[in-house]
Amino acid sequence: MKKALIYIMCGVLICAVVIYLFSLRTSDKKEISTYISLNKKDKNPYGAFVFHECLKKFFPKAAFKINYSPPGDVKIFGDNKPDQLYVILQPEFQPNSYEVDDLITFIDRGNNIFISTFYISSELYRFLNARVQTKNYTYFPYGSYDSDTMNVRLSAPPFVEKTDYRYPGISIESYFKDTDSSISKIIGYADDGAPNFIHLKKGNGNLYIHLSPMSFSNYFLLYNDNIQYFEKVFSQFPTGTPLVIWDEYFRTPHSRSGDRGWFNAVMKNPYFRAGVLTALVLLLVYALTEMRRKQRVIPIMEKPANDSLEFVKTMGLLYYERGDHTNLAQKMSAYFLEHVRSRYKIFAKKLDSGFVNELSYKSGVSKTLVENIVIQINRINNEGVFTDTELIALQNNMDEFYNKE
Repeated sequence: MKKALIYIMCGVLICAVVIYLFSLRTSDKKEISTYISLNKKDKNPYGAFVFHECLKKFFPKAAFKINYSPPGDVKIFGDNKPDQLYVILQPEFQPNSYEVDDLITFIDRGNNIFISTFYISSELYRFLNARVQTKNYTYFPYGSYDSDTMNVRLSAPPFVEKTDYRYPGISIESYFKDTDSSISKIIGYADDGAPNFIHLKKGNGNLYIHLSPMSFSNYFLLYNDNIQYFEKVFSQFPTGTPLVIWDEYFRTPHSRSGDRGWFNAVMKNPYFRAGVLTALVLLLVYALTEMRRKQRVIPIMEKPANDSLEFVKTMGLLYYERGDHTNLAQKMSAYFLEHVRSRYKIFAKKLDSGFVNELSYKSGVSKTLVENIVIQINRINNEGVFTDTELIALQNNMDEFYNKE
């Protein structure tokens, strides 16, 4: 069973590899990725490579840092220079209460934070005093190009004019259902007029929350003149910004509990993910199959030897060598009759024709053979003298009877 299962597993894997290689060879056109990563190194339509490069060009005098530490880390956020810019672009932004306090402290010192995400944590809700509603988020992290379009626009003021920016790509975004006008100001809207961009003032710094991160994807920024949307958004920050901090700390929960992002990176690839899931399913099938209770091999039982018959034969040879043929014949007769009683349940007082007929019927031995044995036994009992020739004849008849029954 184990060998057969191993062969089946190997066959499935070989078929999967062959099908995959065949699909690569027969594909005339590379399929465009619809995976939404918003990663600064991703050049696919929904990566953020263009956005990251535009930041460098838009703030040419600023130093750039990549942050992998909590917002309270003095090595990254300990510089007391004002107007630093902390950029957070990712699908979900879920800081805990301590991290929210550190971010507020960073803003209060005269710095700026720009956050663009689909989803924010409840800890940040309490600070914003607002509620967020997602749209088409069930498609994340993949989407389709069917008939999706997304439209965003900025408010005037603070911007010079209201201009719509759209693209024919994936439409996944969020918007604010309720905002507190006493602490925040709406400066941008989604396609249906719902607010998706707000500004909050805290101390000497500013917090900008943007809920349509797809508008900073490679596809959106490179479509028509949409790069102007980026320029207008970041025109809100000082041109002399000394430091731009790009966030990688909040990108995944794994980054807060050790460097375990390799598995997440592997699972992002659909082919690797399919291979891993296939291997796990086969492993589960193998485990369930081997968990069955298996019966031990039943040993072959040898037929018990008839020790009593062997004993009789041995004793018979001893009597035969002594020449006491009559005594030996009597014992052979007694053993034969005991055998008939125990096996065929025949308890005859006389060895007559009735005994012969009944024994022949029950044993299946010929009536002639049984009759000869009975004649020889009766002669022993009547005459009491038995020659060696007669003893041998009796033995032959009894052996023939034992073999035929």
